[in-house]
Amino acid sequence: MNGSINKRANFIRYSYIENMDNNLLAFENKISNNGIDVKWISNEEELVSFIRQSLPKAHFNKVCFDLPQVPDELFDSSNLIKSISVEDVENNIESADFLITYANFGLVDTGSVVVLNHKCKNCFNKVENVIFILDINNLIVKSSDIGIILSLYERDVIHGNQQAIEIISRPFNKIISNNYQFEQGDSYSTQKVNVTVVLYDNGITEIMNNAKLRESLYCINCGKCKNVCPVYKVNHKYAPIDLVKKNAFATNRKNSDIFENTTLCGNCDKVCPVLIPFTQLLNSEMELINANDHDDNWHDLGKNMTKRLKINKLNGKIRRYFFVRKLFNNNKKLLNYFMSQQDDFFNLTNTKVDKNAEL
Repeated sequence: MNGSINKRANFIRYSYIENMDNNLLAFENKISNNGIDVKWISNEEELVSFIRQSLPKAHFNKVCFDLPQVPDELFDSSNLIKSISVEDVENNIESADFLITYANFGLVDTGSVVVLNHKCKNCFNKVENVIFILDINNLIVKSSDIGIILSLYERDVIHGNQQAIEIISRPFNKIISNNYQFEQGDSYSTQKVNVTVVLYDNGITEIMNNAKLRESLYCINCGKCKNVCPVYKVNHKYAPIDLVKKNAFATNRKNSDIFENTTLCGNCDKVCPVLIPFTQLLNSEMELINANDHDDNWHDLGKNMTKRLKINKLNGKIRRYFFVRKLFNNNKKLLNYFMSQQDDFFNLTNTKVDKNAEL
């Protein structure tokens, strides 16, 4: 991976995050001038309320969702929403009143949103209303920098496909077919689609206020940290970036999630294209928890994890066995995982074992 590109990407994210307030206001002004509505939403409860209030009918509003996770609260016994699949809308099997999806990025200088590889990309001109949900940390100041950010995503390694990119600056036109056209002229007409961008906080401003953890907001959601995390491969619970963000909130600091779901191996540090210092951030969270909780087991575990590099230097199963037990005896899930490993598992760049290493 090109180090200069990583440094440039890190600066691009820094430039936005460190002046987020002014950049968000500039984005709102630009995109509003382009004819797209903007709504500020703080949390999931407000998001559900906004979607409900936007629906025109008391029952059976046809809504097409293209989201990683749809809030369960939207569906209840009132039958307010009838969910329509993306495939049915795309193939004209069913119509939808609303399409609700997410935007990967916003471009501040042009007032545009960027969507990547969305299933619903062919449905934008087939509905009357489109809502894009955009996390307020996922904006880029200069549109000329989007190419650098997108170059950090992996191509489809099987088919060699590039990212399918849509940049949306203005409302779409819905195409309305005229099946009863008896006179000469066009067999279709168009109707302006109502487009709304939801600027979604969902705890981001709380992370912003934590100077140590703010760098976690540089994330571009490429998924590379998840792909190299040994704990995620076992339990599929938290990607490293999700673990950092989750434990950024004071309400979560009384549970042991951060201790049970990281080895501090540093693999995520090595692959992050925007140079987020995961190990440093996770260590900061552990130190904060230990400062507020005097449970000896937690304290010892956090302290021992900082010795992780020694494990990479161990030669022989017996030495590794005893050292791993010493580190993870109080964490059975990780202990069992490490006992099952035959190869080096702490550092992607470590391909040789130091035979002279001592405990």
